[in-house]
Amino acid sequence: MKQALLLLAGCVAAFAGLGLFRRPQPPPAGKTAIEFWTYAGGGSAARTQRFWRGVADGFEKDNPDVAVRVVADINQGHFLGMLTTRLLGGRAPDVFVADDGVIAALNQDALLTPLDAYIRDDAAYRQSDFPPSMVADGYVGKVCYSIPWYGGYGGLYYRTDLLARAGVGPPRTWEELLAVCRTLQDKLGMKYPLALEPQGPFWMWAWMWQNGGDVLSPDCRRVTIDTPEVIGAVQFVHDLVHVHKVCDPALTRGTPVSEMWSAGRAAMMIDGSWALGFLDESYPAYKGKWALAPLPAGKFRFGFYGGQHMAIPAASRHQGLSWRFMAYATRPEVQRAWSDQTGSPPANLRTFELSGFAADHPHLAAMKEAMLAGRNNPLVPFIGELWYGRFANLVLDPVMPRADADVGAVVKAAAAQMQNAVDDYWRTHRHFVQGRR
Repeated sequence: MKQALLLLAGCVAAFAGLGLFRRPQPPPAGKTAIEFWTYAGGGSAARTQRFWRGVADGFEKDNPDVAVRVVADINQGHFLGMLTTRLLGGRAPDVFVADDGVIAALNQDALLTPLDAYIRDDAAYRQSDFPPSMVADGYVGKVCYSIPWYGGYGGLYYRTDLLARAGVGPPRTWEELLAVCRTLQDKLGMKYPLALEPQGPFWMWAWMWQNGGDVLSPDCRRVTIDTPEVIGAVQFVHDLVHVHKVCDPALTRGTPVSEMWSAGRAAMMIDGSWALGFLDESYPAYKGKWALAPLPAGKFRFGFYGGQHMAIPAASRHQGLSWRFMAYATRPEVQRAWSDQTGSPPANLRTFELSGFAADHPHLAAMKEAMLAGRNNPLVPFIGELWYGRFANLVLDPVMPRADADVGAVVKAAAAQMQNAVDDYWRTHRHFVQGRR
């Protein structure tokens, strides 16, 4: 594992000019300095910096002997390499935000601080205030190494005006989804009322879980897609396009769901909660005419939920202060400020109970339910190549564009090839599984 981390660290020369490897200025006299890192992507860097500077200011007000240095302008694509360089070089930040899937990999060389004692001794911090799936993802084995900061989920965006005209509400089940689509076709003349990504492996997680299936066994050693539950889920999505004909076949050829939505050709769209912050700006004609609901449920009510965690490096010289900063950043009132500034959902469930939150964020009203029913993909290093590579190429690409595809045969053939890849991985790697499963 260290060799892999060193490869990431090799990018240090490319980043030397950014100033992040120069020694920071000393803190004001009488103050202890802690350094916090997070990442930003695209045009969100300035907004992210403003938010975290506000968090730091609030923390410093409560802790006048502390100065927080915020580093929030690192592009997401560079972040892990730069962070790893600092971790391995002994000059790590005191606390950082990172994607949930990297926690176990970083900890393979004991680079992170166990948090169990801090959680146990902090009466104000309660793991029950956060979605169970995100709490579980902070564990490697029985030890907690990170806590939830922000999560994203999949949901059903729907045009409230169009559904009202048709006399229907947002569907709660697979059966209702088909019924609502039929009503929209019959009453409003909509040809394809639903926009989704039939070839998106990311979105297939939810359909599969809702039908009682999964991609891997709990120990992540056995591929389990060749079951009636997984095959049935793939078949259902296939049939939405080719049998029920409620989704445009153009979606199987790469047309984005946003194009259907923006043109008004779809009354419902499956997309992520990360779209909340810019939906009105992107589609001003529909402002005030849409809402977000949990994904329609199959046999079970599951949806994707995962995102960013906060962690403390083992090399941090101020671990106690770092924990206090993390606990402060995840308070309901701070999480509310995140929602106010970005339109994104909070991770702390108590935020939904704050006075005025529901009125200020009506599009998040149904999302507490979705967060509690959330699941995440298995957080093992090979999951990207296995699911977004092999499953996409071996199953979704050949199946979804073809009306006559034999879904069961294709999935079973793919399962054997995917199992070979999993076996190859475990022959040469130590066993670890992140997240309590």
